[in-house]
Amino acid sequence: MLYRGKEKKCRKKSFQILIALVLMIVLLFTGCSKSSSEKNDGGESGEALQEVNEIPEDGIITKEQFKTVAGKDMEVSFTGETEDGISYIWTYQASMIQNPEDQNLKIDFSKENLDDIKKQANDAKDALKLTMYGGGVIAVPTLTVVLPEQWESDTGLLLKEQGGKLARLSDVTIDNQEEEKTTLVMSVTTLEGDSYIVGGVAGTQNKGASAANQNNGTSGQTGNNGTTGNNGTNGSNGNDTASNQQNSNDDDVENDVKTGQSTHTCTISISCASILNNMDKLASGKEEFVPADGLILAPSTIEFEEGESVHDVLKRVCKEAGIHMESTYTPAYNSAYVEGINQLYEYDCGELSGWMYNVNGWFPNYGCSQYTVSDGDVIQWVYTCDLGEDVGDNSSH
Repeated sequence: MLYRGKEKKCRKKSFQILIALVLMIVLLFTGCSKSSSEKNDGGESGEALQEVNEIPEDGIITKEQFKTVAGKDMEVSFTGETEDGISYIWTYQASMIQNPEDQNLKIDFSKENLDDIKKQANDAKDALKLTMYGGGVIAVPTLTVVLPEQWESDTGLLLKEQGGKLARLSDVTIDNQEEEKTTLVMSVTTLEGDSYIVGGVAGTQNKGASAANQNNGTSGQTGNNGTTGNNGTNGSNGNDTASNQQNSNDDDVENDVKTGQSTHTCTISISCASILNNMDKLASGKEEFVPADGLILAPSTIEFEEGESVHDVLKRVCKEAGIHMESTYTPAYNSAYVEGINQLYEYDCGELSGWMYNVNGWFPNYGCSQYTVSDGDVIQWVYTCDLGEDVGDNSSH
């Protein structure tokens, strides 16, 4: 009986050990599943994004993190603050993020040695230098900067030096109503290098715009009609059409009142002006397809249907205007790729040449058939001979 008692006790102990082992395995499996789930939510390089997030010390929000919100109907904000009390907030519309990539959102600010910038910007009253450390944006974010001081200015511009001149990137809304505080709000199309916010007083100076050159250059998008692809480019040009667009929109408002019908309009242009400086590279027999001023289609305001893409608009406009256009669908990028316009194809003017597109000064990093047109958009297609650098494309990562 004593032996059997010991045997029973041993069996009980063995059973308890077995149960403990099973529990350990279950806990281990649960932990692994949770870890895997966390990786799926936030990726290996960070946690899943919330509506409001702090900018990390290195400034980088990872591709994996952006994947957790890409395409969702929500705003995602990132907050930062400098040692001297300047705070800033980046706000992205997650629905516009189609092709997530790393974004470095760190900004260094400086108020020193800006007299020359102020002078170039039509003797601007206020100026602030922003230094950023990224590249192109995956969607155009809104940047809000709050200064611990009060500016005299009530209107401003975001500028960048290009070719020794100041080029306009976007307007800046200035709120200086709160004592000892100024809030600056703007759209940002590049996270690369130095840019400047200049301010003036409405009615006494032109926000520095006359010296800012109105950014008459062009801009674009590389690779399969997207900035992160390969083989070919797609893009667009300039800001001179803004006033024409506004006049057209004013006319449309009158028509809407009379007819009771709402219309959607956008502006589109097509330029191959970059070829004019590279005629020696142009394929033989293509000279006749290059207009003297490089303008294949002057900025034109057109109506479009809700839900149409940049590719849809280009295709229809070219058909109506009798302009040759050829595109193919690329499964790898789930998008149409524009190969040629007006008989000018990719590689016709060198191995880095092709078509690029730009919308409102931004070079989307995804294909033209994935970009849905919005009311008032300015769509510009340009031909590049140098993978976008010759037409102002600063969106490369």
